[in-house]
Amino acid sequence: MSVAGHANYLQNLSSRASEHSTFAFSDGQFDVARRGYTDLVEGSILSTSHLVMGTLEGGAARHRYVTDCGYRYDGIDAPGSVSILPANSQRRLRLEAVSWRWAGIAISPGRFRDLTDGAKIRAFSTRDDRFLAALLSELAWHQNQDGHLDPAYLDGMLMALAQHLKIRYGPGNRPAAQRPLKLPPWMLRRIADYIEAQLPGEIRVATLARLIDLSDGHFHRAFRASTGRTPLQFINELRVQRAVQMLARHPTNIAELAFSVGFSSPTHFARVFRRVVGCLPSEYRSH
Repeated sequence: MSVAGHANYLQNLSSRASEHSTFAFSDGQFDVARRGYTDLVEGSILSTSHLVMGTLEGGAARHRYVTDCGYRYDGIDAPGSVSILPANSQRRLRLEAVSWRWAGIAISPGRFRDLTDGAKIRAFSTRDDRFLAALLSELAWHQNQDGHLDPAYLDGMLMALAQHLKIRYGPGNRPAAQRPLKLPPWMLRRIADYIEAQLPGEIRVATLARLIDLSDGHFHRAFRASTGRTPLQFINELRVQRAVQMLARHPTNIAELAFSVGFSSPTHFARVFRRVVGCLPSEYRSH
């Protein structure tokens, strides 16, 4: 789906947010926006992607809406309120006395189906869901810090979102815990070899899963059961190991080093390096 197809879901509102930041990725889009006090906002939201939206700060004295999928709401909108709006389902809304900061993530139906292993997820509206609110807030923080979202990090967050939706909003009760199948050594070697070869570039969990013909969800669970790490943790550790090797050979500019081992920004590199090594790259270099 094109970036424009994701972006258009906000076009039919009577007024726009005062601040709005967007990060588009291959299967969706993440938005975070802030609106100063506005007496009235009316309009509709419609997307060809599934939308997960949440209020991060502030809210509205009254939020009224009706959706094509059968949900109606008339009440306040407060921080932590989260909704999921299915693809091609319109929400007609009216906000009164609104001042808020919100975030939303649009996920294409194909990617959503792959992430959830095809499970039918119930739509919901204006739920108090602290996990999803915290996840959206965390994505917003990283986008504000770095100006974008690291692809491998985003893959991990999408996987966490999907697992939460399956457990809390999937069909029936939570399934009995099952021990995930482990990957055989040859699969792990293929994955590790690919990551090593692609360290300077973009590495997507979906690509790793396709290397061994697994769905995103199955791969994520099996990889963690096999290594004790998520794919994102494994990728980041290999990138930091490569950076340590390069620093040991000769001092180098930290920003150049960050990009050369595949990090999307020097600040993200510094955070991960400190988490893995215990100090900042500049401190390690001076030793």
